[in-house]
Amino acid sequence: MDYLLGIDIGTSGTKGVLMDREGKTYARAGREYSIDMPQPGWAEQDPKMWWEATIQVIREVVKESEINPRQIRGIGLSGQMHGTVFLDKNLLPFRPAIIWADQRSSSQCEFIYQKIGKERLAELTGSPIATGFMCSTLLWMKENQSEEFNQIYKVILAKDYIRYRLTGNLGTEVTDASSTLLLDIKRRCWSEELLDILGLPLKIFPEEVHESQEVAGYLLADIARDIGLLEGIPVVYGGGDQSMQAVGNGVIKPGILSSTIGTGGQLFITVDKFTYDPKLRIHTFCHAVHNSYHLLGAILSAGLSLKWLRESILRAPDSYRIFDEEVEKIRPGSEGIIFLPYLLGERSPYMNPRAKGVFFGLSLKHHRAHLIRAVMEGAVFALRDCLEVFKELGIKIEQVIASGGGAKSGVWKQMQADIFNKEISMTQSIEQAAMGAATLAGVGVGIYKNLEDGCKKVVKFKKEKIEPIPENVDIYNKQFEIYKSLYQDLKGDFNKLEGKTV
Repeated sequence: MDYLLGIDIGTSGTKGVLMDREGKTYARAGREYSIDMPQPGWAEQDPKMWWEATIQVIREVVKESEINPRQIRGIGLSGQMHGTVFLDKNLLPFRPAIIWADQRSSSQCEFIYQKIGKERLAELTGSPIATGFMCSTLLWMKENQSEEFNQIYKVILAKDYIRYRLTGNLGTEVTDASSTLLLDIKRRCWSEELLDILGLPLKIFPEEVHESQEVAGYLLADIARDIGLLEGIPVVYGGGDQSMQAVGNGVIKPGILSSTIGTGGQLFITVDKFTYDPKLRIHTFCHAVHNSYHLLGAILSAGLSLKWLRESILRAPDSYRIFDEEVEKIRPGSEGIIFLPYLLGERSPYMNPRAKGVFFGLSLKHHRAHLIRAVMEGAVFALRDCLEVFKELGIKIEQVIASGGGAKSGVWKQMQADIFNKEISMTQSIEQAAMGAATLAGVGVGIYKNLEDGCKKVVKFKKEKIEPIPENVDIYNKQFEIYKSLYQDLKGDFNKLEGKTV
């Protein structure tokens, strides 16, 4: 029997799964961790924390599965995108990583648009720039922490750091590299034009950008002994977490949309040719499928908004399952409350780091269950904001698959069906990004002919489907119009709150 190991280095934790070639899961494990916010709007994590979590997860998976380590044929990796790991000449992190949720580089984003122009940036990268991206983060450091910037020997992304620790080989691949906003996305290589204009040295990046399914290296002997595996297991390059969750859900062909509610929220759809939004409201990145791309609508505070409400406002130890039970007693629309989930600013479709969270429509009749439901609805409204852009670009959607932690909530799944007015499907797998990484490893080591073959064997759907309820669709259509107008009415005030001119 052949087995494949998939590891997902996420924002709130690292998860691992061990599966056979048919996608049957034999063990899974996870380790949670937190985001450090040393100043308002900053978001950092220590790469050593990711590594320690990875080691613990692999040990637990191997122990739980009770399989012979000789039967593990390959390791695949998935990881949080955009953030920057800073390595010195000894290839050691010399400061915390600045991750995707960081907001400190808003002025650098404005500079990039002024220096390059939105039209040329779109042609090269297919994507708007955002705070927390490696591109803007490096410019911020160059301007504000020049000594640390000059200390940089290499910069890499989260899962690339873990792969380096596993194999000793430094490198990157197309899905994560395109999320730095420094890749010529059509040529699938670093953009010397962008680097030259921005004054960033090419030498600090991994030399080559590989395809996701390529074997990057082999498990080092000392690491293998430490985690209970064998030396020399192939490790593939892997992919950014959005491409990997897409693979784990079988989203590798046009027409299939995945809707993910995790810490953030994402709408993901495959396109077989380079397609981008000329208004730069959503992202186009390379897909793990060779020579294909994907469109990505990304919101910053989906599950994070609910976590904030539970821990910081309600201070409730209750499980999210109890939240679901409470929310089911409240009618769709939360009796007039609308929540704007812009607690970290917002990415798609507004690209506004100054946007703020808002509860609108509060009255004395409302209580905590109304607030909980409104926050959940607000996250899905934000995703629908992205969906409207997809439709405007002429993207056809034949199937919607719910993914991420939100797919565990019956309430959130019904909200997606009602707010999108689309039938919702779900796969049987629980950790789609880790499963996608394991599937990609299977392609890299030759267990599967290609990703289509791998997904056909691994991805299995639940019989259950969530249908939109017409009455709810009508309620949400009306509320969504108010939701959209609230942002437009308030965006000038968001700027004023930060002392910016409108």
